[in-house]
Amino acid sequence: MSSELAELADLLETTLTDILTPAPDAYVVVAEVIHGAPVAPRLGDALYCSVECAEHGVRELVSELREEEGGSGFVLPHEGRAIGCVVTRGGRMWSVQILARSELPTV
Repeated sequence: MSSELAELADLLETTLTDILTPAPDAYVVVAEVIHGAPVAPRLGDALYCSVECAEHGVRELVSELREEEGGSGFVLPHEGRAIGCVVTRGGRMWSVQILARSELPTV
């Protein structure tokens, strides 16, 4: 996992601890390049209260990546969560997934 994602996780952990303690898990949407020229991971624009709500964020981020980089994308269910994939004309393949705050890497 990249250091940028770890830094984002640390910032998110600090922010969520300050704002939501004690609270149930919050969910974020993260996109990472899994094939092709590497770039920093992308974090979705919102925090979500449930996996079901975060599915909207997966569809949004897949759409944004498709438009920005050109190509195609899709969203499918996997183990109770929506996951997205974007394949760009530039040869990148992005994985877009939902992560609970507790699933983010710690630094």
